[in-house]
Amino acid sequence: MIPNEILFLLLNAKIAFFSDIILNILATKKIKFLEKYSIMDSLKTLKPYFENKSMFKAAFYALLTVIVIVGIIMKIFQIFYNKYLPESSKEVFIYLVLSFIVGYVGDILIYKLNIFPRLKTYYRVIGRGLWGAIAIVFSVLLSLIYLYIFNNYDKLYDKFTNIIY
Repeated sequence: MIPNEILFLLLNAKIAFFSDIILNILATKKIKFLEKYSIMDSLKTLKPYFENKSMFKAAFYALLTVIVIVGIIMKIFQIFYNKYLPESSKEVFIYLVLSFIVGYVGDILIYKLNIFPRLKTYYRVIGRGLWGAIAIVFSVLLSLIYLYIFNNYDKLYDKFTNIIY
């Protein structure tokens, strides 16, 4: 059985990988029915980043970035709570706040250290910090939900079948 901490990191990696593929498609392809939304203009600023690498390579970079940032979140949480993952509702809230802060700082560091030089236009238009933080919180929240379902499947299945029957 895979320990929850490793599974959590793998889930975040998977979410980062597939989210980056979706962003790649949205930024580089013309999707007629979405073009009318103003958010698409912002997403198109990612096009220079995606143009010089394969979809797989860009998604792999996203996966690595998220693993590093989530690893830092887990370590900081472990320093204060002596465990890597939250268990109570209060701890989940704290974990998500911590994820936002670390994601925000991580996004600013990515910009300042020029880790991805072809994201200059994106950062100029969108800004630094907020969207990186939101992406990390999204990944962490989905991973926590999946981990909860994975660990409580039997109990949830029993509750669900009792509702139906």
